[in-house]
Amino acid sequence: MCEKFGIDDKIRFLVLHFDAKMNHHEISKILNRNYHTILLWEKRTKKGEDIRLPKTRGLHKLITEETENKITQIVKENPEGASLSKLAARFGFSKSSIQAVLAKKGFKYKGGFSKGIIYSEEERMNRVEFCKRMLCDEGKLIYRTFFSDEMGIELNKTHKSKVWQFSTEKIRRKSIAKNVKLDCWGAISVQGATSLDIYKKGMKGELYRQVIERHKVEMEELYPEGEFYFIQDNHATHRMNEEWMIKEQKLALIKLPRRSTDLNIIENLWLALKERVTSDAPTDESELRASLLSNWEVLTKPERLEPFFETLHRRYIYCVEKDGQKV
Repeated sequence: MCEKFGIDDKIRFLVLHFDAKMNHHEISKILNRNYHTILLWEKRTKKGEDIRLPKTRGLHKLITEETENKITQIVKENPEGASLSKLAARFGFSKSSIQAVLAKKGFKYKGGFSKGIIYSEEERMNRVEFCKRMLCDEGKLIYRTFFSDEMGIELNKTHKSKVWQFSTEKIRRKSIAKNVKLDCWGAISVQGATSLDIYKKGMKGELYRQVIERHKVEMEELYPEGEFYFIQDNHATHRMNEEWMIKEQKLALIKLPRRSTDLNIIENLWLALKERVTSDAPTDESELRASLLSNWEVLTKPERLEPFFETLHRRYIYCVEKDGQKV
């Protein structure tokens, strides 16, 4: 019947495959076609190709600019769900054609999601207000403030995985007797820094009060005229001690906006400190403590801190210009 009316085998295949839901074995017998031919048609159909059209190279050139823009828009709206197979089936082109369009538009299928923070409007406003306040009077607060924070470091993470060595030999790594984690607290200003406080098991409420009391004298000595400020982030221990710090310790407290480590210059110092400790490659707790203390002393000399604060001034200006976005 089909031969009589000149119906193409590919059309018959599509009817049997989609409407009759037959598998390739059954279709092969009905059409009297080679099994592998039917299997190839099935594969091409699943890829979104129209088997009725001759398979030619460069098919993506037939895609109009309007269709290209629609494909691009779908990928932008749903970068995870817009697979080549789905796009090919939707627009009636091969996966290679869709891929060529996306490549032309600058898209690459790769891993590595952005870890950037997405701030709410309120958070952005708070960041801008903070930066504007710090920039007032030519940045007076920047240069009269102690920026404080905590850092943790593990002994077994202070050794590099790669070292310089001859290709004909392997250097034996120093053995670590027992892993240990130490926490540190410090505060820096353009005039200098407090000494580094090293402790274990995290910062708790009572410990934080002891730390502030121990180092308050050091801050007062760096600003003998008495006018200086103190910045801390929104850690729970910090928040619960705010009233105590203001009323009993008489500290001029400035609170860092939420999720704003990029606005606290001491974060840069922690990175530099960890790098120097890694170069020392300590093997036990005693060596780790000694490395932390000696490198902190070197890094917090006023002449070394000054460039950090010049960078911070520019960072606050940039944050204001970017309407509170991460800098």
